[in-house]
Amino acid sequence: MNDILYEKNKKENKDHVATPRWVVENIYELINIKQFQSIWFPFNNYDSHFKLMADELNLKYKATHIFDDLGNDFFSTEPPKNCELLISNPPFGQQNEIIKRTFELVEQHKIKSFCLLLPLSTLETEKRAEMWEKHIDKLSILIFKKRIKFLNCKTSFNTACCWVCYNISNLKQKIYWI
Repeated sequence: MNDILYEKNKKENKDHVATPRWVVENIYELINIKQFQSIWFPFNNYDSHFKLMADELNLKYKATHIFDDLGNDFFSTEPPKNCELLISNPPFGQQNEIIKRTFELVEQHKIKSFCLLLPLSTLETEKRAEMWEKHIDKLSILIFKKRIKFLNCKTSFNTACCWVCYNISNLKQKIYWI
């Protein structure tokens, strides 16, 4: 896709919001991002702070997005070979499908770990609870003490969020407040 369509989508699509740099810096430090040799950013284009910071840190990653030059879609794109970490702020409007596909990738041994930035309400509902409970032994939830003001929003978009992390070795607790 070209830059014009990407910029138009940023303005019109309510699911196309950007994560502030401080949130990315925070999770990179908490999980020790440098320990991962193969990282996948499945919802990130050229202007993502996940990607920009990874470049600054010289991390090895693959960044894909439906608006990249290849039209990569999370539901049909394969992670990089030997992917150790999937990390991103996925579209909130597709959270059930994204959580399901992410766990499928874990079960297929295509990714080893993940960190998904999601609304705190993602922990609710019976359907999602069943997905979380099935993998509870390797989950950690990092809850923000303050709401995140996401970038690229026409209106004010502050929401209570959490990181749902799976199989991150240096996260020893189940619940953190950050």
